[in-house]
Amino acid sequence: MTLRSRLLMQTCVLAMMTGTGLGSAPASAQNSAPVPLFLKQEAEQDAERQVAPSPTNPGATSAPRSGGFGNTSSGTTETDTFPSDPNAVQSLSLGAVDAEAVGTIDQSRGGLGTDMWNGTTRRSAAQLISELPATPATHAARDLQKRMLLSAAALPQGSADISLLEARVAKLIEMGALDDAIELVRSAPQGSRGSMLAQAEVNALLIGSRIDAACDAIEGYGASYEELFWLKAAAMCAFYANDPTSAAFTVDLVREMGGESDATFFGLVSAIRSGSTADADLLNDLRPIDLALLAIAKQSIPTSQLETDNPAAIIGITTADATATDVRLEAARKAENLGLISPEKLADVYQSVNFEPAALESVLDDASEGIQARQYAKLYQAAAQSDVAAARAEILAALFEAADFEGDFMQAARLAAPLMTDIPVNGDFSWFAVPALRASIAANSFERAENWLQVAKSSANASNDISSRLSLLYPVLAISGLEETGAVRRTAMASDGNSSQSFGSDPQSGPTQNFGLGGAVVPGAPTSSGGMASATVMPNSASAEDVQSASDRAAALARHRARMVEWQEMQAARGDQAAARRYSELIFNLFEGFGIEVPNTLWDSILTAPYAEERMTTSSAVSHQLNAAAAARQKAKTAALAIQAQQVAAVDNADPKVLSDTVTSLLVIGQENDARRLATELLMSFNQ
Repeated sequence: MTLRSRLLMQTCVLAMMTGTGLGSAPASAQNSAPVPLFLKQEAEQDAERQVAPSPTNPGATSAPRSGGFGNTSSGTTETDTFPSDPNAVQSLSLGAVDAEAVGTIDQSRGGLGTDMWNGTTRRSAAQLISELPATPATHAARDLQKRMLLSAAALPQGSADISLLEARVAKLIEMGALDDAIELVRSAPQGSRGSMLAQAEVNALLIGSRIDAACDAIEGYGASYEELFWLKAAAMCAFYANDPTSAAFTVDLVREMGGESDATFFGLVSAIRSGSTADADLLNDLRPIDLALLAIAKQSIPTSQLETDNPAAIIGITTADATATDVRLEAARKAENLGLISPEKLADVYQSVNFEPAALESVLDDASEGIQARQYAKLYQAAAQSDVAAARAEILAALFEAADFEGDFMQAARLAAPLMTDIPVNGDFSWFAVPALRASIAANSFERAENWLQVAKSSANASNDISSRLSLLYPVLAISGLEETGAVRRTAMASDGNSSQSFGSDPQSGPTQNFGLGGAVVPGAPTSSGGMASATVMPNSASAEDVQSASDRAAALARHRARMVEWQEMQAARGDQAAARRYSELIFNLFEGFGIEVPNTLWDSILTAPYAEERMTTSSAVSHQLNAAAAARQKAKTAALAIQAQQVAAVDNADPKVLSDTVTSLLVIGQENDARRLATELLMSFNQ
């Protein structure tokens, strides 16, 4: 007897017992060949559905490995060519609609363009997606990764058994982009959603502690699929609805259908029934359904999960009702730093803490809280409640100082960004100008940063230290484009001689729309770029049309050289010369990536033994493929490999040349805003 038959029998029995009717399954539910999600799936499901599991990465897609990031597999070469110019005349097949090509953003909202998979096979694309990091080393890389996964784009033909949509959704869930994952699933035509996409939607809801919505989805999907996942999910919903009869019947079916080996599931079921605590040994590798069962058992997620790399558990600790306040604070702090939750969610967690009104009023005079995240929450609440701009600025300055000491400045800047908008940008706040400038840059508020920079410059004099603080910050100002350096900007150019357009990283505001494509681009159709992309150089100015004169550029270059010499003198006075050298190397390499001059004397200043050093770097295969993909203007492949390459940024001995190559590759494919954000974040995150 099949699982579906048993479910129908169960429903009929329960209907007779309770007097309820039998509901019909939605017509939209269909089966399709799945790509395994990142989440731990039941062993029986893996055995049935994995086509070619990898011994080293069982959670990856079912696409066979090619041994690297190449475009061939099993001795067969697939050649899929897509126009690199979205405005070019294209030859399209108006056959079947490809549901896999759907997305929730287009190029005007930060997407990488309909041609982003140009030159990449479907099998290679699946591998690139599945191997993207769950927690990119920088928020700039995370933003790029999320937009790549959400972009509507034409897909390579061939290998139709590989579902890139399922791989995209799975990766979004793995990186904590739960709402985006749900939206992407629901953007697909209903008739094209298979069991894996349905499971992904349910898992995303469960991770976010939205059990009511998850059970609604389970009720709609469950009777249409055969996997044990749906039976366990039905049991969980029965427990949640306080329906012990239905729960017991369904749990018995799970056992009868061969699910007795799932010790975690049955251990949590036993805890719910007895009102006891589940064995901690069963809670080491928590799945979304386990998080829901723990919530039903009113048992908190073990705090040891904070030290794991399980994004679902970290998010679960942040959102679960049973989590102790101080644990929730530290979990939210970690989750936001990893990009698993938004700054807005972190603000909600901080606002949920109860502080005495007197403690908030005297926040600048009281002793620091014992838990760092609690201190941040206290300062944040005090700043949010202050209606006096000067008082709010003082509190935010204290928040930035405390966070800077702990290495959390970037997070504090993202958290405080909405509060900064009510502080006037004028000379009355000159004392706050430099912290506000740094925070605005960190929060990607560059227009506001430019205004604070002007306030700081006009307020600098011999009686304050603003000038020296701006000198220390100069490399960040140069990289972010807030200071003219006399540099030239590289712009990728198509073979027709027209420079490509750089699209910003910020999705424009407006109503959410879903985008899909009809048909697929015919292989061999004319493209505007054939292989190596040519390049041109343009003055580094506010717009490509505003060409600087030679004299203006020369003056800017002279100022840049003087500022860099001044900056280097300050670095030479630092106590930790090893750290100063590492920071200098990072800056000089990033400067060269952007075409900003580094005087030879500055390179000479760090030319000291030992000349051979141990560095954390990427494999030569990644470096080669990154450069090749950028030269061929393969946007998605370049973005994926750039994200992989910048993963070394999180370690102390990262190779700065790798980080420079990452930035350069993004510039070549026209993602200048991404390149600047990534480089700026690298500099501001450096432990000086």
